[in-house]
Amino acid sequence: MTASRAEDPDDAVRFEAASHDPATAPHARLTAAYQAWMDAPKVDGIPLRRSLALERIPDAMGQVGIVDVLPSGDFRYRMFGSVLVGALGYDATGWLTTDLKPATYAQIVTRQYQEVVAARRPILHELRGGSAEMNENRYFRLTAPLTLSDGRVDQLWMTVALLGSFGREVFLSVGTSFFRPRD
Repeated sequence: MTASRAEDPDDAVRFEAASHDPATAPHARLTAAYQAWMDAPKVDGIPLRRSLALERIPDAMGQVGIVDVLPSGDFRYRMFGSVLVGALGYDATGWLTTDLKPATYAQIVTRQYQEVVAARRPILHELRGGSAEMNENRYFRLTAPLTLSDGRVDQLWMTVALLGSFGREVFLSVGTSFFRPRD
């Protein structure tokens, strides 16, 4: 028997979202990503995708994603890092943000990406998530706009850090597929 949507354990995960100045990032990886974006050559204020030096942030490679900004206004994952796959329990490569699970998470992420496109600058987003069965985790995502050629925001680059209650990086999930344990 298949569980109904109301019985889906991911529905029990609650989220709170906030936006912060990227200069206040609580993790060195996020700070380095922001600095790489700031240092990259820009067209109309947006870095060219090909000029972004991802190699400056070697520990971020599995914890980054590239999101295509579609002409329709939708967002599709071009690349979804392997650590993200392990933490969330699914590979969203090729998915629209509206396909993310649970649906409340999809709605928050889509709104946050829209915010970055409108602002044309990096934004540090914080999501706090938890349920009765798991500790609260703080998920920080630096989302930064990129252009392929003419200064239009064509892609978003995201770099993440999942922090536990004491500020250490964790990949925990007890009782839900959202934020799965790392092997």
